[in-house]
Amino acid sequence: MALANIVAMVEHYLPVLVTAGDYARNIQSRISGPEQKSGPNAWAKALTDADLTVQTFIEVATLSRYPDVGFYGEESEHSYNRKYFDTRSDTVVHLDPINGTFLYKNQRSGWDIILSISHQGQLMAAISYMPAKGLFYLAVRGIGAVTGHREHLRINDMQRLRTITGSRVCLTYQAPDVIKSAGSDFECFDLVRDYSAARDLDNLNDLFTGRLDAFACRNGELLDWGAVAFIVCQAGGVASCLDGSRLNAFDHFRADHTVDMLVSTSPEIHKEILHLLR
Repeated sequence: MALANIVAMVEHYLPVLVTAGDYARNIQSRISGPEQKSGPNAWAKALTDADLTVQTFIEVATLSRYPDVGFYGEESEHSYNRKYFDTRSDTVVHLDPINGTFLYKNQRSGWDIILSISHQGQLMAAISYMPAKGLFYLAVRGIGAVTGHREHLRINDMQRLRTITGSRVCLTYQAPDVIKSAGSDFECFDLVRDYSAARDLDNLNDLFTGRLDAFACRNGELLDWGAVAFIVCQAGGVASCLDGSRLNAFDHFRADHTVDMLVSTSPEIHKEILHLLR
């Protein structure tokens, strides 16, 4: 698929994500609906009306403009539109409608909407939109990573995005061995076990704000963790498997798969953490 076509798809979704985010914010204080789904912890089990409605809205926006693409959403099990998408398409849109539903249910602001686009198995673009901040963090293969406010609905209107190193804070998920190995040199904590509203470090986009230097996970979902890792790598960061081997998830992208990975703001930080893990 030509780069221009990927850019056109990304720019189609930018205003759609803003509208979806406005809807989710406006009902957040009154949220109701499903209490939970299956999962290993409270974060994985969290489910709300906003998850289902945002996914439906973006499915409709996709079918109205790109009726021949494939679509995978985190809540596809509940989708009315799943049957209308082409499961054989080379181009697939992937969606986490509310990434951080646990935060959303608890009236926190660190949740985002993550949408990515793959073609012939290659991850071509990933977008994280944070409605509470009105900020986009996104990357397109062949262009790099950019960031912009909600009114910036063209990539050319945005500014270059870079990771920021120096916090020596490492967020982990289901990886107690990382905390044990790297905890002497980095401030490490687990997203679920050590959750604290006072810490206010709930979103991986803090790799771009200077508040996080790395995140590490075991069985992290490519739908969200992997999409953000792609943006980080396009913004100057580094990603690998936890043993230091090459992470090939961006070239063989399966949003429903999980991986063990380490993502860092710089090659130097990455090398240091891998040394500690070994």
